[in-house]
Amino acid sequence: MKITFIYPKFERFLESRIELGSLSYLKHLGNFKMPPALGIPILAALSRAEHDIKLYDENVEEIDYNDDADIIAVSFFTPQAMYAFEIAKKFKSKGKTVIAGGMHPSLMPEEVSQYFDAVCVGEVENVWNQILTDFKEGKLQKIYQGGYPELSNIPIPDRQLFVEKNNYDWSAKLIQVMRGCCFNCETCIVPSEFGRKFRFKSMEQITKEMTVTPIKGDYYLVDDTLVLPHRDCKKFSAELLKTFSEINPKPRLFMSGSLQMSTEPDYLKTLADAGVVSLYLVTGCDPFSVKAFQKGEKRYFDWGVDIVKSIQDAGIKAFISVGYGFDYQDNSVFDISLDFIEKANIDTAEFYIATPFPQTPIWHQLRKEDRILHYNWTKYNTANVVFKPKNFTVQELLDGYVNSWKESYRNDKENKSLQIFEA
Repeated sequence: MKITFIYPKFERFLESRIELGSLSYLKHLGNFKMPPALGIPILAALSRAEHDIKLYDENVEEIDYNDDADIIAVSFFTPQAMYAFEIAKKFKSKGKTVIAGGMHPSLMPEEVSQYFDAVCVGEVENVWNQILTDFKEGKLQKIYQGGYPELSNIPIPDRQLFVEKNNYDWSAKLIQVMRGCCFNCETCIVPSEFGRKFRFKSMEQITKEMTVTPIKGDYYLVDDTLVLPHRDCKKFSAELLKTFSEINPKPRLFMSGSLQMSTEPDYLKTLADAGVVSLYLVTGCDPFSVKAFQKGEKRYFDWGVDIVKSIQDAGIKAFISVGYGFDYQDNSVFDISLDFIEKANIDTAEFYIATPFPQTPIWHQLRKEDRILHYNWTKYNTANVVFKPKNFTVQELLDGYVNSWKESYRNDKENKSLQIFEA
């Protein structure tokens, strides 16, 4: 059987905000192009032994709508959805069977099923073979429930699909070590997509992915949950970092963190010993950063600056992502966040507008309050205001967002440190 995987294009923040055209040189921030997320490489690994497979990544190449595949499998998240629907229409008009999977189909299956012959809801590992068997037997179902499989069932992602493709700006290899989360942060889709329980890969699986099939270059640990203040995460993280520290040669790791993470010297040393060279600090949802960027909370502000400096003193580069538009914020957040970035000596910051992705807590709240402005999924890319803010006008929120980018990088056009990894 011939299977063609498609990763649709999506609108990046510079494409949404022409006001930021002067920042087009920021290729290693929200404007970069990188290989598809792990869903397609995992499907490729599940398929390659028995089927002919190929990939079209619409972000770097044109799709051939005369493709002779038996199945067209499209994986997409919310900002890609409108493009995915058009892809499905075009292939179906040519008599092709088109299957959907990924974050948006998992969260909005009824909508997606209007465009696709079949939709996989949730994790695909347990149902992919069933989908292919049903197709061959002419019994394809409309919806398949993937559930929450044991992570031991996840194969090593097949990255050969995109090794020879051109025009990627960042080639760090994505590594997933856990799924699920018991917390309920207002803009996060992880609990809805992967369940409310933490599930962890074994150290043997992780080591095999990084050593038995060596990957050149840098690694990005995609799990935002690794540094959460939860006993299971702490235990797993400690074992994981010890495992990384024993790999030879030592990997170069980029991972996510938050202002709520531990900055005990021993822990930071463990991160550095494991090969962590960069930490991406996501703010806006955790209780600590909510306080740190509010007016009148100088104690939390100063504490946050000290956290960043502790990370930097450990030899780890700190990046930050600052969210705007939350109900607890007002116009003071723009100046406070820029002041924080300056005082913490952070070279590279990203800014995002709070976005009600389907099935997140903020999605349910804003729908209940009739504050969603539209459902043009293309604009759900954190660079547009898609809801009625509580303490800003739409224009005030947009202006503050745009100005934060400009102010943060006004003197940095020639700054060569704007790299996610440094040598």
